[in-house]
Amino acid sequence: MSYSNSSRHAYANKQQKKQSTDITVKVDAVTRHLLFLEKKFNAAAVHAPHISFQRECIFAKHIINNNNVLTGIAVSNPQSFETAFLQLASSGLTLDPAQKQAYLVPRDGRVILDISYIGLCRMATDEGLCQDIVAELVFEHDTFKPVGRRESPIHEYDPFAEKGDLLLTSSDKGVVGSRGHFRGAYVDYLMKDGRNLVFFIDVRDLAASRAVSESWRKIEKRAYSPWTTFPWKMVLKSAIKQTIYHIPGNRTRLSAVIDYLNIYGEEGFRASGNIPMEAAQVEMAHRQAAQAANDGNTVKAATREGSVIEGEVTQREKLSASPQPETTVADNTQSDNTASTAQSEHSQPVGQSEQAEPQEVMSDVPGVRLSVFKRVQKLVTRAQTTLAYETIIAELKRDTFAFNDCDITYACSVLEQSRRDQLSNVVHNSMYHLDFTQTHDFVDKLADSEFKANAFKWVAFIEEETMRLNGLYNAALNSGDYSQVNEALQSVQFAPLKEMLTKLINTAKAA
Repeated sequence: MSYSNSSRHAYANKQQKKQSTDITVKVDAVTRHLLFLEKKFNAAAVHAPHISFQRECIFAKHIINNNNVLTGIAVSNPQSFETAFLQLASSGLTLDPAQKQAYLVPRDGRVILDISYIGLCRMATDEGLCQDIVAELVFEHDTFKPVGRRESPIHEYDPFAEKGDLLLTSSDKGVVGSRGHFRGAYVDYLMKDGRNLVFFIDVRDLAASRAVSESWRKIEKRAYSPWTTFPWKMVLKSAIKQTIYHIPGNRTRLSAVIDYLNIYGEEGFRASGNIPMEAAQVEMAHRQAAQAANDGNTVKAATREGSVIEGEVTQREKLSASPQPETTVADNTQSDNTASTAQSEHSQPVGQSEQAEPQEVMSDVPGVRLSVFKRVQKLVTRAQTTLAYETIIAELKRDTFAFNDCDITYACSVLEQSRRDQLSNVVHNSMYHLDFTQTHDFVDKLADSEFKANAFKWVAFIEEETMRLNGLYNAALNSGDYSQVNEALQSVQFAPLKEMLTKLINTAKAA
């Protein structure tokens, strides 16, 4: 029997064609999934109107087309792909490769939204925490001289010199670059008032951050860890994540992204979030003073009218045409000096003037400021859309700068009640339709917590009770004997289920 190579080539071509067809089918499946996410994407991007769903879909499809592994994971684990894509919307970043802010990457059988240190910097500036961020690496042969925390350090180095391998501990193996041994990193924040705030991170802190990363701790995953594939980028990202919590301001979206990277991206760093109160108060006082100077007449007019500025209502004494009373001015006989002194006192920032005390407007909730009440309502709306209750509650408890103890207690109670109400509404809907698929999906999307564990048990119990009573009710309809279902109804503790079944029984009897 003769043998021909043509049959082997034909078989190989057939296999290649089959593989190509499989990839095309998977890409089409992922593309269809993307189209169904438009409503959720726009809801998650409510705070980022500059993000375009169609544009990000094009970038996502381009990434998937060029990565068969990512395509396969997106098909086999669509939930992780959906989470990553919606996290992109919530962050306000883009997959545009030219901007290098965020990437869709495969990691441990899941699709992960990997956000670069450039993306973190963009989020910090977008949320108004600062004007600009500079994060740099410092090596042994660099010319480096810190000038305190309020001025940018003197740092001169050859940007084209080889950095070598990242050596954080004595057990790390690799080559030292021409810039010498790695010493640490620093992050220089340019604040909104034009001042600098500099933080320094040494090698020990960076090694501790790497050590708690799930992708680094597990030996079998270490080769695929971002600390291995992109070590210097991870150093800069870790430096920003460790220091961003020290910048006063609202960072809800940024904190949610950092939590996502720590948990799902397995980067693992957990910041305590403790902001030094003294430093934060001084920082905010300077920011308020700078804002008052920058806003000029607009701010002055607003304060005279008692308008809300940064959540506070300030009332100023109106300058009258009558002579001012004598004060402790050096020359009390000169009325122009007295008027000038009074005007100077009125122009002092809130908190620095002894005569202008800030008057807080309180809400209808006892002990809760109106500004806090409005902010909590916005957080509730965001939590209901993203289901990020645990992240928002944790951020509230850490943000002792913006919230006092009474505010935190109120906000947490409102958010927890909103979460219970949202779960209850979903359960009611599932109960009436005798289909708990929507409820299970809702609970699955919640972050791992005690509430989620209890919700699983409660939903399972309600589902079992609903199906059991529905079976008894159907049997009663067929037999006309409602004694058994009425007896079972007496032990039902879930009031909506009991009420629904009672109405059904009464309607059936009346018919």
